[in-house]
Amino acid sequence: MGNLRSWIIGPKNFALRHKKLTVLFLIILASILYFIFRPRSTANILTQKVVRQDVVTSVSVTGNVYAGKQVNLTFQIPGKLSFLGVKQGDSVKAYQTIATLDESTAQKNLEQALIAYDLQRRTFDVTQTDNQNRTPEQALSESMKTILLDNQYNLQTAVNSVELADLAKQLSVLTTPISGIVTRCDAVTAGVNVTTTTTFTVTDPNSLEFQIEVDEADIGSIKVGQEADISLDAFPDNTLHLRVDRIDFVSHVSSSGGNAFYVYANMPSSGNYRVGMSGNADIITDIKKNVLTVPLSSIMDDNSVYVKNSQGYFVKTGVQTGIQSDTLAQVVSGLSEGQTVAVDPSSVPQKDIRSK
Repeated sequence: MGNLRSWIIGPKNFALRHKKLTVLFLIILASILYFIFRPRSTANILTQKVVRQDVVTSVSVTGNVYAGKQVNLTFQIPGKLSFLGVKQGDSVKAYQTIATLDESTAQKNLEQALIAYDLQRRTFDVTQTDNQNRTPEQALSESMKTILLDNQYNLQTAVNSVELADLAKQLSVLTTPISGIVTRCDAVTAGVNVTTTTTFTVTDPNSLEFQIEVDEADIGSIKVGQEADISLDAFPDNTLHLRVDRIDFVSHVSSSGGNAFYVYANMPSSGNYRVGMSGNADIITDIKKNVLTVPLSSIMDDNSVYVKNSQGYFVKTGVQTGIQSDTLAQVVSGLSEGQTVAVDPSSVPQKDIRSK
């Protein structure tokens, strides 16, 4: 009993005699105990709860407004422009006359060809009568056969001359096969000479499409009917919700040198849109509505996540994932709604990780 009392009184007397050392000792002891038994702090580890929301996968590409119906009209023969009925920006109807060449020369050539034909026709009829209306196959001699063959040849030549003269006259009139807007007009006034390169372009404003260039690596996920969200640079606050209307069957070489395909989405008729306007397109390739999700960054290579438990530790938990967007991953199994996961697994210290 005396030994116990001296054991207790000894440290007490020491503490009373050395108060400063005693205080310092207690402070160090308290710090050690706090470090050992302190509450787990995960304030620096970014977390997020497992929630239900939509997950959308898409292919993001660029494109331009394109006219599905556009024609370039040119004269097939050169000549003097005698009539010009349009200017750039005018609206035209299908089969409307755009311009005409001076027809006087063409008309004279046609009249001359008709006269030559009439003369040759008379010669043909006389020759046939003189030879008992026989065909070359029915000729009685080689000389008669030659005469009949030449007779037919000369008549056919006269007929061709008439047809060519008439065609030249027809080609002096330029008409548009479609309705639309004149978007190019190389000639601005009548009375000038034009060539076969003088061009008049008519564009149908009701045939506008958004032409999207999709890389060969992504074209397999693109289907007709998929939604395409279009944002034009000219109207950044207005998103167009269109549908993929058609996909090119043949590839082309892109500006980067790879294979690509053009994908088209019909645009609504509007006076606001112009051919050549550029913009961005997000083609929706898949969507899952109201499914469990976690941040895509939470998924580790072996399809697992760090789940925070009630004690503040993180437990590595395997999950099965579905579709993935740029930021989200669908969780098919392994997690429940409301659980908390680490957004960045690499930020979780090893001392905060526990096994199941």
